[in-house]
Amino acid sequence: MAFVIGIDLGATWLKAALADRDGHILRKAMVRTRRDREALASQLVAIVKGLLEGLSPSSVAAIGVGAIGPLDLASGAILSPSNLPISRLEVVSLLEEALGVPTYLLNDCTAACYGEWTFGIGRGLRNIAYVGIGTGIGGGAIVDGHLLLGEGGNAAEVGHFTVDAQGRLRCGCGSYGHWEAYCSGSGIPRFLRLWLEEEGMSSTWLRGGQGLTAKEALELAKEHSLTGFLEELAKLNAIGLAITSCAFSPSIITIGGSVALANPDVAIERPRAYLPKFCFSRVPEVVVTPLGPDATLYGAIALALRPPRELLRAQSHTKVG
Repeated sequence: MAFVIGIDLGATWLKAALADRDGHILRKAMVRTRRDREALASQLVAIVKGLLEGLSPSSVAAIGVGAIGPLDLASGAILSPSNLPISRLEVVSLLEEALGVPTYLLNDCTAACYGEWTFGIGRGLRNIAYVGIGTGIGGGAIVDGHLLLGEGGNAAEVGHFTVDAQGRLRCGCGSYGHWEAYCSGSGIPRFLRLWLEEEGMSSTWLRGGQGLTAKEALELAKEHSLTGFLEELAKLNAIGLAITSCAFSPSIITIGGSVALANPDVAIERPRAYLPKFCFSRVPEVVVTPLGPDATLYGAIALALRPPRELLRAQSHTKVG
């Protein structure tokens, strides 16, 4: 029996799964992502070898990786992510040389979109988009039945859409006003502090924002009835979703990521009310991904099972038999 392995390489967590040829997960592992290039390279190989305990690498047909970007698909590398302090990491060659297994790479949210199309609510649809709101914000899109990759594999980087023309906050990428700078796990605490200052309210009880998580920031906002902040957060999410709709014209947008899944009120439910105000021609259906926190992992499994033709052209691999 041949297996495949899917890997979700995120800024905070590294997840991997062994699956059968129908995409059923048989074994799974999760560890915190190492924040050093060499340590992360070793961690990637180790997590796969751990899944293969008692099995031969020859029983694995392929490995799919959904990774934080930006990427260089032609060489199968992660470049310099804004939320992970590493330089270029040649993921494809690393795993192929260590394990002797064909390996395929996609952006993590592009992989999640592919997983949604293969295993989730997007099955049978020709136009879908996925938005992941977690440590950062990313996206993926399938348009007219084609997975969008873009130059280097960096299409649909929706987290870097400008949602605040004033550019009040700087994004981790170095630019200003991006969706990710305000509404991601890394951005929400800074946005709360900014909002309090603009409202003339003290932010000293936020500990200066140092070490405050998005979960803590949202809990504090609700505890202190900061409805204005929560509404502005929801409105910025709606603007990001509306731009996503205008860019890709999906019939449905599915949303995942740790922040969105833990806070559907400000990430999904409240933004829905603003979408008619911001969307161009039609308001897409916006739903929580049924794949939950494993959307990228399922996308990586789908990638290993059926590498999309768009990627095969970019990476010069052959389809898994």
